[in-house]
Amino acid sequence: MSQDFVMEVTVAVAPAQTDGGERDIARLTSPSRLAALRASGLLDGQADAVLDRITRIATALLGTPISMVSLVDDARQHFAGLTGLGGWAGAARGTPLTHSFCQTVVVNDAPLLITNAARDPFAMHHPAFTDLGVVAYAGVPLRTSDGETLGAMCAIDTVPVEWTATQVSALEDLAAAAMAEIELRATVHALSVAHEQLRNQVIRDPLTGLLNRRGFAEHAKQHLALAERTGNTFVVLALDLDGFKQINDTLGHDAGDEALLEMATILTRVCRNSDIVARVGGDEFVCLLAQTSTSELKFVTARLNAELSLRNADPKAEFQLATSVGWSEWLPSQRATLPTLLRLADESMYANKRARKAHAEHAA
Repeated sequence: MSQDFVMEVTVAVAPAQTDGGERDIARLTSPSRLAALRASGLLDGQADAVLDRITRIATALLGTPISMVSLVDDARQHFAGLTGLGGWAGAARGTPLTHSFCQTVVVNDAPLLITNAARDPFAMHHPAFTDLGVVAYAGVPLRTSDGETLGAMCAIDTVPVEWTATQVSALEDLAAAAMAEIELRATVHALSVAHEQLRNQVIRDPLTGLLNRRGFAEHAKQHLALAERTGNTFVVLALDLDGFKQINDTLGHDAGDEALLEMATILTRVCRNSDIVARVGGDEFVCLLAQTSTSELKFVTARLNAELSLRNADPKAEFQLATSVGWSEWLPSQRATLPTLLRLADESMYANKRARKAHAEHAA
């Protein structure tokens, strides 16, 4: 018998069946471990070419038909890398934890070796054997540089295997290579999220969450380029809150902020997902209404007036919310620039504000 032969190992059963069940479940549900799993970006069931290649190397080195890089969360195991597994589990690239030997690797933070599931007291009634036909299993921890065990690098056979120390050592080396890829992906994902957050700080208004002037310019520029190709008209609205200074002066700046937030919410409801809504400064808002002509503008203003009327009918409202509106239209025959459209919409809005003020004074 070879000196590097590893005896069959009987290990603790799955967490739901162990004497230390609460402890084991706590390991699976550890917030820091689950956060590290989510940070990998590998729980979506999509194949990862590098990890798939590592599993192919594992099957070649260990002489088994199946290998997996299995990431184990608190409900499922996800096969981020996979070779050789067919059936429903292979198609789904994962299974519930009921069918997972890999969760035991996570719970014990140690290798698990099963030579022959039919003779192993732990494995003989396990769904991984009875449902999936896993007869021989060798799994080692996938451990981050921070010490979190995310899952297992495993090799599987459908016939008994007497695992050797050389095979286990090779599996551990491949686990280290897999973890290097997983941590690299996590780093790239974190950098991407940080970049998006920084970008949002640059193009988003911190109070309302709408695009700011710069953000509107970026998105509107893209829409203008599309309109120039397709010839579809669009309308730019300019809006300014009526009586905003009075709200600030009499009720305070918190009430002023509330007015801006309410207006942002109303405009988001009135406009479509394809439209562009922004707060461009103070109490000024702009909206780009995609594929809209002036003949359709009355429907938009009707929705806006209905939303404002509904809000102002609330007896708990501290102040009335009103806005002056102006517009400009982009036509393929004229091809106005964005600065021109914004200027025309502003001029139209201020004309509307003067007319509304004159009407109010006359009515008084």
